Order: sequence, then C-alpha cells, then structure tokens
Amino acid sequence: MIIPTEFLIAIGAALVVAIGIKLWRAERKRAQAPIGKNDILMKRAEAYQDRSGFLKKAVRDYKANKHLSERQLEEVEKALERVEKK
Repeated sequence: MIIPTEFLIAIGAALVVAIGIKLWRAERKRAQAPIGKNDILMKRAEAYQDRSGFLKKAVRDYKANKHLSERQLEEVEKALERVEKK
C-alpha cells in the first residue's frame, strides 16, 4: 500500500501547525503578569463593594484603568478595615 505524497505533506503541515500553536500558547501563558498585591486588595474590595459607595467606585476605576494611586490604595485598605470590623 502506497501512501500518496499529498497526504504525507498534509500530515507534516498539520504537525507543524499543532506544534506552533502549543509553543505560542506556552509563551502567552508565561508572559502573563503575576498576580500582585493590588489585585488581591481589589478582589477583597470587590467582595464588599455593595456595602460602600467608595469601594464600589474604587473597584470600577481599577477595572477600567488597572491602576490606582498609592493614596487611593491606602484609602481602600482603610475602608476595607472599617467594613470588615462591622
């Protein structure tokens, strides 16, 4: 039984594409930014945003910009402490 050349070429091309996709996905996964302190803080704030208008606004701003100033982050920490004490 002889396998047609076109079939072998197609199998080879499929292997190259599959390996390329695997490498591309691995590179994207490796390049993702690690979870930072601010991300964890904002996840906590997100849990309590229904109890505080300030936390709701801070979470909305953080989702939009992926950044808050150091002063804003300190205020979020203080607000979380107040809300969690209740």
